[in-house]
Amino acid sequence: MSGKTAGVLVTAAVTALCVNHFWYEIGDVFWPERKTIVATIELDNRCEFRDFVFVVRDLNTGHYASFAGGRAQLRTQERNRVTVEFAPRYRKVEFYAPTMPVKRQMTMTTRCGSRRLMDMNWFG
Repeated sequence: MSGKTAGVLVTAAVTALCVNHFWYEIGDVFWPERKTIVATIELDNRCEFRDFVFVVRDLNTGHYASFAGGRAQLRTQERNRVTVEFAPRYRKVEFYAPTMPVKRQMTMTTRCGSRRLMDMNWFG
C-alpha cells in the first residue's frame, strides 16, 4: 500500500469518527430549528438504588423528570443533552453519568459504585 493510499484511508477513518462523535452538533449547524418533543426515557438501572431516586435532567433548560416504573417523560427540544442524576432531594450525594442527545424514545443506563483507575478491567 502506498503512502498516499494509507493517508487517504487514515483521513477517511478520522473523518468518519469525528462525524459520528459530533453528529448532533453538526445537525445543529445544518438544521438549526429544534422541535419541541416529549421524550420517553427508559431507565436501565444497574444500581442498588430504586428508580425513584433518579431523575433525567435536560442540561440546556435545567428541567427534569422523575422515573416511575422505570420510565420518565420529559418535555424538551430535539437534540438537547440529557443526563441521569440523583433527585434534587439527595443533594449530599454525587452521581456522574454521561450526557446524551435526547430522542423521542431512548434508554439510559445507571451504574453505581466507585471505580478506581487501578481496579478497572482494561483488557476485556
